[in-house]
Amino acid sequence: MSDAKKPPVDNPIKSSKDDRLGRAELAHAFARDLRGLDLSEGAVVGVLGPWGSGKSSFVNLMKEDFAAEPRLAVVDFNPWMFSGAQQLVDVFFKEIASELRVNSTSKFGDIAEALDEYGDVLSPIAILPIVGGWWDRAHKSYKTARKWWKERGAQPIRTKVAEALEELDDPVVIVIDDIDRLSTDEIRDIFRLVRLTASFPNVIYVLAFDRLRVEAALDDTNVPGRAYLEKIVQLNFDLPIVPRDVLRSQIFEALNRVLEDVEDLRFNRDAWSDVFFEVVEPLISNMRDVTRLELSARSTLRALGGDVEGVDLVVLEAIRVFRPEIFERLQAMRTTLTETNDSFGMGRRDDSRQKAEVESLVHDAGDDAELVRSLIKQTFPAARQYIENNRFGYDWQAVWRRNHRVAHIDFLAMYFERVAPSGIVAFRKSERAATLLTDQYGLARFLNGLAPEDLEDTVEGLEVYSADFSPEMVVPASVALLNAIALFPVRAPRGFTDINKPEIVVGRVVLRLFQRIEDEAEREAAVSSIFPELRSYSTQLELIQFVGHREHVGHKLVSEEFAERLEAEFFGRVSAARSSVPSEEWDLLRVYWSLKQYGDDSDEVLTFTNVDEIRSLFLSARSVAQSQSFGSRNLRQEEHLSWDALLEVLGDEDALRSARDTLQSVDGGSSLVLLVDKYLEGWRPER
Repeated sequence: MSDAKKPPVDNPIKSSKDDRLGRAELAHAFARDLRGLDLSEGAVVGVLGPWGSGKSSFVNLMKEDFAAEPRLAVVDFNPWMFSGAQQLVDVFFKEIASELRVNSTSKFGDIAEALDEYGDVLSPIAILPIVGGWWDRAHKSYKTARKWWKERGAQPIRTKVAEALEELDDPVVIVIDDIDRLSTDEIRDIFRLVRLTASFPNVIYVLAFDRLRVEAALDDTNVPGRAYLEKIVQLNFDLPIVPRDVLRSQIFEALNRVLEDVEDLRFNRDAWSDVFFEVVEPLISNMRDVTRLELSARSTLRALGGDVEGVDLVVLEAIRVFRPEIFERLQAMRTTLTETNDSFGMGRRDDSRQKAEVESLVHDAGDDAELVRSLIKQTFPAARQYIENNRFGYDWQAVWRRNHRVAHIDFLAMYFERVAPSGIVAFRKSERAATLLTDQYGLARFLNGLAPEDLEDTVEGLEVYSADFSPEMVVPASVALLNAIALFPVRAPRGFTDINKPEIVVGRVVLRLFQRIEDEAEREAAVSSIFPELRSYSTQLELIQFVGHREHVGHKLVSEEFAERLEAEFFGRVSAARSSVPSEEWDLLRVYWSLKQYGDDSDEVLTFTNVDEIRSLFLSARSVAQSQSFGSRNLRQEEHLSWDALLEVLGDEDALRSARDTLQSVDGGSSLVLLVDKYLEGWRPER
């Protein structure tokens, strides 16, 4: 699986190369500011933000600057591993000392030893445990600690630690993250510990937490939590809110990754825009929410995306993840949400119970009442009768069934009762294909035997094995893969930014194969072996442009002289004879248009009488354009033809009409024939 299609996990980013919110520069600048603080008595700084706002990621970005020269020692202390004041105190200094030794035994040795000693003295002050692994150590140090406290107290060792720290050229950074996820008592213990040790010189505490959660935990009858916090934390950085347009683009990007990974996906783009803006987007507040939705939607869409309308699946997954209390109510009232009522007047069915059930759902949603109303309107139209004067009769049941909507009880039940992903894994096919990369004919037979809709995932999955590619694979695998382009099914775009054309999917793998050959002459020899084995003119032209020097297309795998010679020989053959496999020509219009551009006899008229060739010519001229009216969320799709290119190849509209007549005599009033007719009648897309 390519990195772009790997399922995400809800982990913070590790470096600025993964920064999608543009926060790296802010983090680096804040980290640089900390270096310039007066650290004669240490410093405590806070990175503040609500759950899911990216505090851990921001701290990781700060660490990049700490790693720059002069490099600062960074110690991560995980409070989750310890509970109780004594364990926390006892382990804290040992953890810091241990980490400092790892950073540099010589540089931090004295400090580490002093911290060990300081921890031993402080630890038994708390209540000693009576059982467990802490007893031996605490018991052994107890007499020493009592002697210290009786004779001198902890101050001499504290002074020893402080003097050792003062000698450092650069400060030590202690990071304590996820404080807001601790219990109230544990939060208080952490801040007591920081207060106890915060005045050490050349020590910077970086604390990451949700201000409101921590202030509530620190609230005391005598000291308000905010005042308590202000006495400890001297400098705060409040994470900026993610701009709504940035968050929206991340949602689209995440969902595109999910949708493009689903075979035979049902996804009504006309319905999607309203559902997204009215239900899905209001539920998402931060990048963690984006990841959570992507994770949950991925498995559900993989399992059900070919059987149940994808827009419905996404919106129900959003409710399940972010509003589980509403989701539970939906499960319990599935009949109410999907049952139509055709009765009117005196014979009308008593639906007072159903109406009360829906009104209760809306009322109990509180601030989400409007969101629930929109959910009902967009996803469960049968229930609109209970919130507005809009009824759907029984005949709509057939419509919802035909469209695989959860508005029909059968498909809603399928969603609730079958959430686990199917056991079919596309990468098993990729794994099998990877074993055949040195066997041109075996790989070709395998690819030909696949269902067309499995080809994209199978070929794409081969990228996982690119580290195992060898020069011996280049010719046989490239021949089989390039010839397979003609086998890919013609489909409408999936997702908002679908650019995965068959030649692009295949091209990524072929490029990685060629990268195993370092010598240009050897690559040219490979191309010379591959070229005669390619069945169609479309595929041969694809290879010429792929290896050549054409801007934005060619990968410059061969010399310019070789590419020019290959091109000249190709167009000579195209001029001399028509394709021997016209039905396999997947880009025939580009072939003849390129011939017109290449040759000196560009005015020569080309005639077409073979119906397979005409069909391939028109199919390769067809495209799907997307448009959106001003002020509308609806994204429309419209089939277009490269009309000017067709006219240039065929000569004029009379020749084009004659070709259409030949195709119509065999295909009748197919959608392709009707599209050509539309243009012949004068229609042109709006610009």
